[in-house]
Amino acid sequence: MSHYVNAQNVFSIFTDTLSIDEFTTQKSNFPQKYTSSEISIIENGQYRLKRLSDQGQSISYLKTDNTIYACEVIAEIEIANGSNNGGGIVLYGQTMSNGAIFLEFNEKRQFRVYKQSGSQHQNLSGTVKDNGWLKNKNLASVGRNTIRLKMEHGYFDLYFNNHYVYTAFDTEYTSGRIGVFAENNSEIILSNFIILSDKGQDKNILSKQIVEASKSSSSNADPAFEEVILLFKTKIDQQQVQVSQLQNELDKCKSMLNYDTSLVTRSQELLKANRKLTLKLDSTSRVLHQDKKRLEYLESLKEDIEKGSNGDLVLSLTTILADIKKDHQALIERTDVAEEASKALKNENEVLLREIKRLKYIIDTQK
Repeated sequence: MSHYVNAQNVFSIFTDTLSIDEFTTQKSNFPQKYTSSEISIIENGQYRLKRLSDQGQSISYLKTDNTIYACEVIAEIEIANGSNNGGGIVLYGQTMSNGAIFLEFNEKRQFRVYKQSGSQHQNLSGTVKDNGWLKNKNLASVGRNTIRLKMEHGYFDLYFNNHYVYTAFDTEYTSGRIGVFAENNSEIILSNFIILSDKGQDKNILSKQIVEASKSSSSNADPAFEEVILLFKTKIDQQQVQVSQLQNELDKCKSMLNYDTSLVTRSQELLKANRKLTLKLDSTSRVLHQDKKRLEYLESLKEDIEKGSNGDLVLSLTTILADIKKDHQALIERTDVAEEASKALKNENEVLLREIKRLKYIIDTQK
C-alpha cells in the first residue's frame, strides 16, 4: 500500500539578504508608473499595484540586473477592497521570452500556481476542473497575508502565514526575475518584500578592503594627516546624505512624469474646448453689454418724455394708439370671418352651378 503525502522539499536555510524593501522612501526596488491601464505607486509605506483595465494583468518586477536562482521570498500582500480578481508573486520571469511562474490568490481564500510560457498556460497546482485553484484555511480572506516561497532545484514550497500549505514543481524555469502582479480590475497592496539567498554577496568586499587598507595605511601616519582625512570623510558623508535626498526627489519626479499619452490627448482636447467656450462667452458678453446700453438709453428716453411738458399728451396718444390697434385687430378678425363665409358661399354657388348644368344636360337629352 502507498499513500501520497504533500510535504516541503526545500530544506536549505537562506540567510543572506539579496533585496529588502519596506517602501518607506521614494527610492524603491519596484518601478512607479501612471498609465491609463495601470497604476503603481509608493504611498504611506506601501507599494500599490492596480490594474485599471478589464483585460490582461499588470506585472512589476524588481529593478535588478542580477539573475535570481535558489532563494526565499517573503512578502506581505493584501488584496484591496473592490478588487474583482486577485494577484500575487511572479517567480523566475524570463527576459528573453514571455514566460514565468505565478502564485495567485484571491479574497475567497483560494490560491493556485501556474506557468505561463508564451500563450501556453499550465497549472502546477489543483486540477483541470478547478483551473488549478485550491482552498486553504491558512489564507486570510480579508487583510494582510504573509507569503513565503522557498525555491530550489525546481521545487516551490509555499507557506501562508508561517504554515506550510503546498509544493509545486517545474524544471523549465529555475532562474529569472522576481516581482508581483495584479489581475484585471484588481489591486494588490505590498507592505514588505524580502529576498534571501544562501550565497553571500560580494558587493561590500571592495569597500571593506578599502576601509581596512586606509586603516592600515593611516596607522603609521602623523596626527595632522589623520585630521585632514577625518575632515574629508565628514564632508563625504554629508555629501552622500545630500545625494541620497536628491536621488529620492529625482525618483519621485521621474515617477510623476510617466503619464499616459491618452491623458495628454484628453488634456489637449479639453484646452481646445475651453478656448471655444471662452470665445463664445466673450461674444455673449458683448451682446449683453450692447443690450444693457440699449436698455439704459430707452429708460432715459422714457424718463425724459414723462418729465417733459408734453408728457401727458404723449401718454394719452399712446393710449389712443393702443385702442386703435385693438380696433384694427378686431376689424382684421371680422374680415377674416367674412372671407371664410364668402369662400363658403362661393363653394355652394359652384355646387349649384354644376347641378344646373347637369339638369340642363338631362333636359336637352330628353328633348
